[in-house]
Amino acid sequence: MVQSEKRPTIFICEPDHGPTHPLVAYLTAKAYDVHCIPDSSQAVDEIVTRLPDLVLLDTHLPLAGGYEVCSMVRTNYSGPILFQGQEADEASQLLAFERGADDYITMPISPALLTARIRAHLKRSHGMASGRQIRVGDLVVDAGLRAVSLDGQPIDLTTMQFELLWYLAKRSGRVVPREELYEALYNEKYNGFDRSVDVYISRIRHQLGDDADNPYYLKTVRGVGYLFAGHDGNGH
Repeated sequence: MVQSEKRPTIFICEPDHGPTHPLVAYLTAKAYDVHCIPDSSQAVDEIVTRLPDLVLLDTHLPLAGGYEVCSMVRTNYSGPILFQGQEADEASQLLAFERGADDYITMPISPALLTARIRAHLKRSHGMASGRQIRVGDLVVDAGLRAVSLDGQPIDLTTMQFELLWYLAKRSGRVVPREELYEALYNEKYNGFDRSVDVYISRIRHQLGDDADNPYYLKTVRGVGYLFAGHDGNGH
């Protein structure tokens, strides 16, 4: 008997979503294992304990709120976290990225389009080939393990932060335009205003202990983009 493939697990952390909600029904029909979580206290416990494949997090989750939940779980959860909110302003979206989100989805959105975004994040999260590793001095970026370490210590990065670091590391020594980075991460044209790439770079630098004013690994080329300033694969 052929064993069926495991259905990806999605946690929807939103007070108004239950088994009969149209989005839940749509995702379930698309072969996702969907669990609905109504408040922040339960969300934190469930996410870090059960480690779903993806989290869909409402900005106005009861009790602590979605932004706080994202901050609390990021230490122990590295999977994709997608925010959904009614707010379309830049400040709300930047706050989500600063707290560790991989994407911000402005509601309303059709179930089909939201599912496409979810599928893209899951594919990105699980699709790295094994055995690919880049070393620069004491920094190791491992695509197979989807892990980063510095001086032998693990560095916690979100899925999108890892994708961005890996994309730059593969192009070590070349200035990569911001537009190219955005399009590589989101598979859509850069609109000229979105600052999520800059937020990701700032967070990666912070995690690596890189000086923002004089960074060693991720250098800013003003008006153009970013440069991964590695030397060679052995860190010389």
